Amino acid sequence: MKFSISLFAVIFPQVVVSFQAPNPVSSFLNKKNVLSLAAAASGFDAPKRSLVIWDCDGVLVDSEALLKKGEVESLAEYGIEVTVEDCVRMFSGVSPDKAIENFKAETGQEIPIDFFPKQIAGSMDLFRAQLQPLMLETVSGLAKIGATQCIASGSPRDRVELCVDVAGMRPYFSSEVVYTREMVNKGKPAPDLFLHAAEQMGFAPEDCIVIEDASSGVKAAQAAGMEVLGFLGGGHATADWYQKAMYEFGIPIVHKEKDVYDYIASRTVFIDQMAPN
Repeated sequence: MKFSISLFAVIFPQVVVSFQAPNPVSSFLNKKNVLSLAAAASGFDAPKRSLVIWDCDGVLVDSEALLKKGEVESLAEYGIEVTVEDCVRMFSGVSPDKAIENFKAETGQEIPIDFFPKQIAGSMDLFRAQLQPLMLETVSGLAKIGATQCIASGSPRDRVELCVDVAGMRPYFSSEVVYTREMVNKGKPAPDLFLHAAEQMGFAPEDCIVIEDASSGVKAAQAAGMEVLGFLGGGHATADWYQKAMYEFGIPIVHKEKDVYDYIASRTVFIDQMAPN
């Protein structure tokens, strides 16, 4: 039975969190999905002091759409024809090793050995010229209420650091709280990176909330025993199949930056809020 919803609001004390479901995926938001959102985001669990762990590409910054366009163009130079959606499916949110594995499984070909190094080098100038932030106001707002925040990204460190600078987020993310794929043996969807970030920041996994845009990242966070909020507001996350795959995890999902802030603020108690009156 179809259950269409244009606006799902969960009322919290002093906070309203809105879940906006676009028309293409309204059929995926059945009654079970809506109830799971309510259970995850309402008063079943008391707010707790938390570490906010951000994915970078497609969450903090709208980089995935830029990357996919570049990947299509680069593979065409090798005589390999793929679409943007193909690249999203094969490469988004995973380590290079997993991306290589996905490429071979889908195309039956070995990806050119210099493809990813060239892509990474080329993406730096592209990001400097065109990268746009997605979460600047939210990161800033959370910092003002005492949130502890860090980044755990499967992208190479140099590129993540560039994203932080270009997006104007350096005041909130020093290099010491940026964790990237080079720091662990296994990238997403393995939980290693999230567990490493939590350990370095001094938090238990159950005291962390992860914001992710990709299935591999959700799997990694869940395997780490962490709460996950899905964000589908990036330019790469518009396809029906992509959104359906995220909804099937049964996690809370939002499409707007403001809803990310409202959800996190309602689910967590930060250091400044723990001070006695």
